[in-house]
Amino acid sequence: MPSSTAAARPRGPVRRFLRIAAILLVVAALLVAGALVALRQAFPPARLAAMLAEHVSAATGRALRIEGDLKFRLWPTLAVEARDISLANAEWASSPQMAHAGLVAFELSLQDLLHRELRILSVEVKGLDLELESDGEGRFNWQLPHAPAAASPKGGSSLLALDHVTVTDARLRYPGGKGGAKRQLDIDSFRLAAQGDGNALDAAITSGKQAWKIEGRTGLLDNLLDGADDWPIALKFSTGGASLSAEGKLGQGASADTFNGKLALRVTSGAALPHFAAALAALPMPVEASATATLAPRQWQAEVMTLSIAGQQFTGSVNAQAEPLRVQATLAAATIDLARLRASAAPTRAPSTPAQRREPLFGDAPLPFDDLPSIDAEIALRIERLEVPGMPPLSALDARLVNSAGLLDVSRLDFTFADGPVRTRLKVSQRDGAAPQVEAQVDARSVSIDALGAVASSGGKHFKGGRANLDLKVSMAGQTPAKLAASATGDALLTFSGVALVGTSGGSLDQNIVARVLEALLPKSVPHRDLVLQCVVARLPLRNGVAKIDRSMAMETSQVAVSASGQINLARQTIGLAFQPQAKKGLDLKAANMVELLLLTGPLQAPELSINPLGAARQAADLGIAAATGGWSLLAPALRTWRGASVCDAAASGGGAGKGAGKASGKEQQRPFRPVRNLLGR
Repeated sequence: MPSSTAAARPRGPVRRFLRIAAILLVVAALLVAGALVALRQAFPPARLAAMLAEHVSAATGRALRIEGDLKFRLWPTLAVEARDISLANAEWASSPQMAHAGLVAFELSLQDLLHRELRILSVEVKGLDLELESDGEGRFNWQLPHAPAAASPKGGSSLLALDHVTVTDARLRYPGGKGGAKRQLDIDSFRLAAQGDGNALDAAITSGKQAWKIEGRTGLLDNLLDGADDWPIALKFSTGGASLSAEGKLGQGASADTFNGKLALRVTSGAALPHFAAALAALPMPVEASATATLAPRQWQAEVMTLSIAGQQFTGSVNAQAEPLRVQATLAAATIDLARLRASAAPTRAPSTPAQRREPLFGDAPLPFDDLPSIDAEIALRIERLEVPGMPPLSALDARLVNSAGLLDVSRLDFTFADGPVRTRLKVSQRDGAAPQVEAQVDARSVSIDALGAVASSGGKHFKGGRANLDLKVSMAGQTPAKLAASATGDALLTFSGVALVGTSGGSLDQNIVARVLEALLPKSVPHRDLVLQCVVARLPLRNGVAKIDRSMAMETSQVAVSASGQINLARQTIGLAFQPQAKKGLDLKAANMVELLLLTGPLQAPELSINPLGAARQAADLGIAAATGGWSLLAPALRTWRGASVCDAAASGGGAGKGAGKASGKEQQRPFRPVRNLLGR
């Protein structure tokens, strides 16, 4: 008995607690029901819809239509839910509505509602479709006319006191596709919540198959809707292998749709940007850029800009304008290594083999003329030191490039190369499906042969000392290297002086044409280690890819003078030249000890030497040597013994075509020189 009485004692307090809780729940339910009835009486659906439409229209300048049901929601917050809502578009836009939402929930202030006022605390949007477009004249449909937010009936305070905005399941379409088609951005989630004196933004979006995360801070929405002069943002956009940060202010009012602040881009994977910048995605990684930027609908400007590609850093500025798109850029760098700038996707060339060396020098693969951008661009570039694989470094490079639709004009490309100044000009034009036209000019002075030989020679150093000059002016047309070479028309003059051939008697020069020719022409009994070339001249009068050589190629040593006649055919990619040494007087050289005639024939990439071959005259005729010199009888004066005149001077002035060059008496012209008579069998 006592135990049962003790166990029954707690039942009284429990029953009283349950009774009180039930009463409170009933009272709460009655209060909620009463509040709901009061709300419906104070704000019937029709009136509430009209107030919401009026308020939003006043804030945006666009008509708001609520075509679906409208009802109150009491949990988890007091809110009014509206279905099938649309916001009108700009008058000039292609569609009547700019935005449409399946469901919008407006959280309301209960305290203000009790005073029969409507005050929106937050907005939740589901199933949003947003259309962005431009009229092509600098107007955009997201530019909302400035209008102060509607005031409450008590005056002074805004009807908006937004604490947060949430958007889910949204689609944003914007111009940018080919042929005027629009691109789509899927907004998976978007939340803007009040935090201190601003808002915290957290969003996830998808473009194509590329997912992006957006996080950071913005100014208050009230300030944005009230038409403040600017709206601060500090946002970071990130995806796998890439990120973009923006910190500054978005302009409002008179400076609407502008941004002033700092931008920073970092890309560590080329696959991160296939849908946004294919050219950027092809660059070697990492790519980093930062700038102080001013962005407006028609003008973009980036100052104090730094650009780093694979650790190679540029500084400068970029100014761009739209409609038509035009870009002006100034870039500078201290040191750039092109080996590090090679795209990581670029295949590495296999080592050269004898079979590969037999491939044509000028291939048939189309050059990327069609990939030239069609925008108007003007770029000034300054690089103090440019390192190029397999070449001496270039210094003090100063370039100016102008590009427009169908025209690329490198009006200035000056630099110092192997201790010599070089001036280069290049123009590429392409009009209405016609073959690209290329004009090139090169003016190089006092280039160090020693520096060139130390870098370019694969079989050991062939040259010591010496300087070279090059004058080139040529025009070409074609889509491939082969067609460009076959159409080359112009003049080229290459001269060397004071060049010593290193170790010519050692047989180490088998890959060098000049050395091979001298080795073959000079008597073997005469020592000529470190033989000095006093001059080498090659003047090429190109006409449709063919250079006919009539003593316009020559070289001299202290012992011999050598002239060449024949033909270089870039169209066929062949060479056919006849060389004849002329012993200088006062030296112990006899013509009987010297090679009488040397032919250099074959493909440009691998010509062969032949000395006094049988049927040489017939072979020379087949190669165009006779035609180039007007017949073998005209070749004889070029091969006579040396009389003191400089064959280099004659070659520089045009050889047989030069004034006074290679003139001979009628008797000499009628009677070929002995070496030629031997070849002709006379």
